Amino acid sequence: MFIRVQRTCPLLFLTAILCLIACPRLAVSSNVEIVPLIGEPQESIYSARVRDALERAEDSIEILLSSASLNDVPFYELLADAAARSVTVRVLMDASDWAPAISEKNRPIVDWLCERGVDARLDDPEITLHAKLIIIDTHTVILGSSNWNAYALTEHWQADVLIRSPSIGDFYRAYFERLWLGELHDYTVEFDAVLPMDGVPTVLPLADIPDSRTYADTVLSLLGSAQRSIHVMMYRISAYASYPGSIANLLLDAVTEAAQRGLEVKVLMDDCAFYPDSADANLASAILLFQRGVDVRLDHPGETMHAKLVIVDGRSLVLGSTNWNYYSLEKNCETNMLFANLAEVAELYEALFQRRWDAARTLTEAGDSG
Repeated sequence: MFIRVQRTCPLLFLTAILCLIACPRLAVSSNVEIVPLIGEPQESIYSARVRDALERAEDSIEILLSSASLNDVPFYELLADAAARSVTVRVLMDASDWAPAISEKNRPIVDWLCERGVDARLDDPEITLHAKLIIIDTHTVILGSSNWNAYALTEHWQADVLIRSPSIGDFYRAYFERLWLGELHDYTVEFDAVLPMDGVPTVLPLADIPDSRTYADTVLSLLGSAQRSIHVMMYRISAYASYPGSIANLLLDAVTEAAQRGLEVKVLMDDCAFYPDSADANLASAILLFQRGVDVRLDHPGETMHAKLVIVDGRSLVLGSTNWNYYSLEKNCETNMLFANLAEVAELYEALFQRRWDAARTLTEAGDSG
């Protein structure tokens, strides 16, 4: 069952600065409402929150989706209903020139929505849209790891979040607009802030396009600042022996260095039993980290741990759509959030991590069962 989170966390300080070339500089200072959406199989808090938000939409709905199914998803009729009551609804879905099956799966959804008055389209097939983002009435943002298919919504372990903030909504709406129009040729994302590790509560949207490093630089800074613990819950991790300077390798190096500093470092990965290439990559990364002295576990083959979650010192975290592999870190369009110095938020995701860690297998146990 899901961890039911009824309370919200008021945030009084937003001090991070993000610079987007060709978009306004964002320096926010206002109240923010944060609702953690922590997903366990069989019961979907994410679905309930998304349904409620779509039903309440008054002006606009913008959605980025990487992977979805037309069947057994409770949201499409709500989008059509919103369009029928004059809400502006726009849905952008991934098309792929390297994986035609993605386009074939997403195109019927676009067609279905268009037939019912929703403005929907596929993106540029040369761009990989891996984000899972919903923006409602500008001020409500939902993002994380959940795709729109029955397995993702009812059988996977997920880490999502709902944020109510006009400034964060404006930021992500500008990001959506660029992707919607396909205008990325003159659009760059630069991280232009030193993370406030002095105890100031901070929320920072982390949006990436091909060749940007917003997520990577933020997480590397966060890992380098860790003083007690690093807990990583990641669907896919790849190491690249032939490319030592790759971002994925830099993240693994940062995790290793933290363990060598004596911090408690735990890395939990999905077994990826349904995808042999991912399973091989995760196992190789697990062995590499184990050999470097990092505590590593894999979940059970019959389960899917799809979260992308990094928790530092039990009080700061990053979650969203980014895996630790080359394409996700360096070439995809991804959306994430940083919550720094917010223990009341981090502790809820930390509880998820600890429960999955306790249920997971060591490399020895995984080898014995395999």
